[in-house]
Amino acid sequence: MAEFEDTGFGWVKYGSERYDHDIYVDTEGNVHRREKNLSRQKFGTSHRLSADEIERLLELCDEEPDVIVVGTGQNGVLTVTDEARELCEERGIELVDLRTPEAIERFNELKEEGKRVAAIIHTTC
Repeated sequence: MAEFEDTGFGWVKYGSERYDHDIYVDTEGNVHRREKNLSRQKFGTSHRLSADEIERLLELCDEEPDVIVVGTGQNGVLTVTDEARELCEERGIELVDLRTPEAIERFNELKEEGKRVAAIIHTTC
């Protein structure tokens, strides 16, 4: 299974691939472009993470994750809404939100611990 290698403003490296946009990583390790429009339509910005985006990530996963790691950006600008937190709590999924450099490290640690992990990674601010 691939792991995160590095990140900088506007990019993240997962496996041997560099992504110059926000991404989802499903529980199988597949990468998908983040569907920011789901949050933007609801809040007028993609810097607030909606429950709709959590639902979309879960649809992409073959197995329900134990943990969803949210990378909130290099400076932590992305906020996780209460509705997104409540959805995870209702489903019994741990939600970890950290600035992206710390989030990718935590994702790798959780994978090493044998957890089923999915991620939403914001690459800029």
